[in-house]
Amino acid sequence: MEDYDTCEGGSCGCGSGDRYELMEGRLMQMAFWAHKAVLFEKLKERIEKEDGQKMDQIVGLILDATKDTAEGRKEAEKKREELRKRIGEAF
Repeated sequence: MEDYDTCEGGSCGCGSGDRYELMEGRLMQMAFWAHKAVLFEKLKERIEKEDGQKMDQIVGLILDATKDTAEGRKEAEKKREELRKRIGEAF
């Protein structure tokens, strides 16, 4: 007679040999990951709501600075300095 409730002395990695214990641990881990994902999305939504305009401004400044890097190192350095200054002012 086979015992389907155990996994041959912990060969599955659960430690106790109980498959249900392993499954429970994995389900709890999945729940943790889901909570983490929801929290991350809510943080993104809140940041977009409260600081979206400021973030858009910063993105524009970054893109402007990176476009100009091909025009020359000296000009690009001036743009980076200007970017640092404007980001500092934005925050």
